Amino acid sequence: MRKLILQLHLWVGLTAGAILSVVGITGSVYVFQPELTALLYADLYQSSNQGAKIVDARSIVKTAEKQFDGKVSNIFFPLRELENYIVKIDGKKEFIFYDGATGLYLGEMAKRRGVMEDVLEIHRELTIGEMGSIVTGISSLLLVLVLLSSGLYLWLPYKKKQLKDGLRLKPNASFKRRNYDVHKVFGFYFIIPLFLVSITGVYFAFSEEVQAVVDYVTRTKEPTPDVTKIKSTYRADLPEVTIAQTLDMMDEMYPGYYKRNLIMPKDSADRIYFSVVNTAEVDAGPEYRPQVYIDQYTGKVLYAYEPHTSPAGRQLTRNWFVPIHFGEIGGWLTRILWFFTGLMPAILWVSGIIIWRGRKKKNKRNKVLHRNFSTQ
Repeated sequence: MRKLILQLHLWVGLTAGAILSVVGITGSVYVFQPELTALLYADLYQSSNQGAKIVDARSIVKTAEKQFDGKVSNIFFPLRELENYIVKIDGKKEFIFYDGATGLYLGEMAKRRGVMEDVLEIHRELTIGEMGSIVTGISSLLLVLVLLSSGLYLWLPYKKKQLKDGLRLKPNASFKRRNYDVHKVFGFYFIIPLFLVSITGVYFAFSEEVQAVVDYVTRTKEPTPDVTKIKSTYRADLPEVTIAQTLDMMDEMYPGYYKRNLIMPKDSADRIYFSVVNTAEVDAGPEYRPQVYIDQYTGKVLYAYEPHTSPAGRQLTRNWFVPIHFGEIGGWLTRILWFFTGLMPAILWVSGIIIWRGRKKKNKRNKVLHRNFSTQ
């Protein structure tokens, strides 16, 4: 049995490990995305007066629509190291930045987070779109179901006195022994963080399937709606809800929350979407983020995710999975831990390859010796 599990661990690790290494390293970088983006694009992300009161979004909308002679379709509000407004104008590809303290135009950028968007794309999709998302999702699932479980089984010592060797790096060891210890010891200590990162990562690739499993486990009877199918019913007799009216709704419905983003309809069948969040900073704990879908003609709420009153299964995935996946669940402590956790797949993959090659060479030598001995 042990030999079979070892072979399973080996070949799954050699194949999925390459994908997980890329996903892990980009994930490590993305843990500090808010701070890195603000640092890399300080002229666009950091306000001219960091202590000043944030100007009202309505004035930003008026300024942008007048400046570019078009309707504002998206607003990203000052939040999580972003101290300024970002807006999108219909027909314009670039993201437009306005100072959060003065409302003045700052500039434009092709991607909202610049190079960090590329990091996220590699992390999620390996730059190959939906197929890449499936590949990363399956690799994460293999890590959870095969690599971590088989690794733990192989780590377990035969005798209690061998337990100490599985918990520490042996001092003054040879390169071969040190590499083996790195694979074994680091794999053991990071098994729980790797499990949490991977299982939540599977959710981002296969959200409907994972949500169904979570709903079943938590005995959630009310099915989670497919938000991609939420549409407005066209009404020629009614005017469209304006962006100003939507901002009023955000203020009235969630006075104690911080506005996160607002997306206006793309066509006559689309709906208005907005979300708010419980904290403006990168904080510890669950993320309470109400998300609301509104009919663009009647202003009626078509669906609203409420983080405190929604079914248990939905609360688990939406309140907890994002901060767990990105390491924000425990604040700076878990963010730093998650940074090193992201490096582990690459470390375990490389050390595993070295172990495998060493055993191949050993087996080859043994075969040669056996053949020479047989011919004598």
